Amino acid sequence: MINQMVNRFDKLFTQPLSIVVLICLSIIIVELSGKVYANTPDTHIDKTKMLGQKLMLDLRYFCPDDTPSKQCKQPVTELPSELSRLLSRHAIGGVILFAENLVTTTQIKKLTAQIHATAIDHDLPMFIAVDQEGGRVARLPTDYSPAFSGNMALGATYAKHQTQLASQVAEVIGQDLLAMGINVNFAPTVDVNANPQNPVINVRSFGESVPLVSAFGSAFTQTLQAQGVLAAIKHFPGHGDTHVDSHTGLPQVIHDKATIMAQDVAPFAHIIATAQPSFVMTAHIQFPALDDSTLITTKGEKQIRPATLSRPILTDLLREQLKFDGLIVTDALDMAGIAQYFTPLDAVLETFNAGADIALMPFTIRNHQDIREFARFMSALSTTINLADIEDSFARIKGIKQHLTITGLATNTDKNWPVVRKQQLAANIAKASVTQVFGATKALFSAEELNAGTQMKILLVMPDELRCAGLNHAIKAQQIDINPTQIKLQTDGLQCLSTTTLAPADPRITMQALEQYDVVIAGDISPQVSLIEMGGMDDLSALQALGKRRNSLALQQQLLKDILGNVQPDTHTVFVALRTPYIINEFTELSDAAYAIYDYRVDETNLHSDSFNALALYLFNDLAAPGVLPVTIPLRNGSEAIPAVSPR
Repeated sequence: MINQMVNRFDKLFTQPLSIVVLICLSIIIVELSGKVYANTPDTHIDKTKMLGQKLMLDLRYFCPDDTPSKQCKQPVTELPSELSRLLSRHAIGGVILFAENLVTTTQIKKLTAQIHATAIDHDLPMFIAVDQEGGRVARLPTDYSPAFSGNMALGATYAKHQTQLASQVAEVIGQDLLAMGINVNFAPTVDVNANPQNPVINVRSFGESVPLVSAFGSAFTQTLQAQGVLAAIKHFPGHGDTHVDSHTGLPQVIHDKATIMAQDVAPFAHIIATAQPSFVMTAHIQFPALDDSTLITTKGEKQIRPATLSRPILTDLLREQLKFDGLIVTDALDMAGIAQYFTPLDAVLETFNAGADIALMPFTIRNHQDIREFARFMSALSTTINLADIEDSFARIKGIKQHLTITGLATNTDKNWPVVRKQQLAANIAKASVTQVFGATKALFSAEELNAGTQMKILLVMPDELRCAGLNHAIKAQQIDINPTQIKLQTDGLQCLSTTTLAPADPRITMQALEQYDVVIAGDISPQVSLIEMGGMDDLSALQALGKRRNSLALQQQLLKDILGNVQPDTHTVFVALRTPYIINEFTELSDAAYAIYDYRVDETNLHSDSFNALALYLFNDLAAPGVLPVTIPLRNGSEAIPAVSPR
């Protein structure tokens, strides 16, 4: 620069002195200003960083051979170089992992370390998140971290244990996630399950009582975050009174504002005030009483804004009225409740305008073409959004990240619960949650009958073959456990039928064929599996295929009624709600007793099931099941409804 200035000065010596001085000053100012501007941070880079931090992508699958995006099913268990470059280039702030990404502890630690290494700044570490709610929604390998029996099972333990078991579950989950390099858990679910037909929340809820859900949600959140893992309470302002799954449609809650605040919003308000969750996750649900404004969809139709895209709900209510100062994260934007109505760009713009800090799964990346399309998406996002509009949100994200405990490979795992102790906790929760809804305490046999050594022929009627095998295994294991006490019940004659494939005219369920059985134990899974339990929208085709291969839920329940109605009067009959207990009201006049166990998982390799083991314990021993219903069941036979437990 100096040489260039000297040359210019030489040419000026022929000019009048005043002009020379003036021109020299001008040259100096221009040259120095160029250097000043060159050292000023590029506003485009700042905006790129801010926008990237406001996105959380899923890395569930990636196909480097460019398999079409919708067909790509190659799990990401190590971070491909293409995705590593994408995360760094766009300053992406977080990722969400699924069960397909999480295979073994060694592999998980390596993957999360690779992801953490893509962070663009020490002050902006990566959020690595999972849905590890427990129960039906759990992503970690169960041989490392048990899934436990889920929230509604915990709700059933409240009368005896209050929130103690939930806190222990949160402690285990937090320790296990942090040890694997995962620092965000999209849990707990604090929706109040007020609708028996709810297809997506049901057993993911602690119950129908606002005080119960509030107490459990606060305890779970506090304990989880005490382990160094950030909690996300969901789904604001409440997903508990819906009959549509937001993965496959757009639910609407028709409550007045007073009801919404007292029932749906109340647990969120309590937990925000008492436990300071780091995140609140939005719901893709319309609440006309809170916001009845409309948007034009991609089909040109008017649509009431779902909560995820609503400023009155996310900013006015959550941020300002409830005083939430953490991060607002959307539920997955690839869910049908959003994706079937709005483009990815429009959805992200609308949710950011509404007040969301982080857009979860805004763009699906499965191959190289998706990577190129994502670059165009980011360019359009940067062009459209004003820097000033996202500065406050970026500051919140940076503030949370600066307080984040990062352990790519945790060093304090010696303090964590050992596997044997975690497994015992899972078994204890299952035992504590089994609920006998009606019937005599000794549902099947008196002590005299058990000691008589009589050969008993038992028929199991379960929803599928795996449930058949699981309960069969649990009952036979129970006989081994009780034999030393001289109880000699024989179960060699135990048989099982699957209602998934059973034909209505099957000769095995005629009145004559059923005469041989001394005991019939019938189980039901209602409602059927939802996409969140399978993993998300990528499983839609699998869910549809599952529906085509099985009898409908209505047919399965009719088969159960036919079987229980055809048995002999002296046959012991037991109905078991394997999932939500509401279905029990359909079988009150057909069963001697009914139980709720809230969880139907069976390990496919060894047939182990904590819930089935616990059920068998109470069926074949003179023991009273200790669980108390966390939801109310109105009984059809005219008797009073069986009430739910609730804190005073």
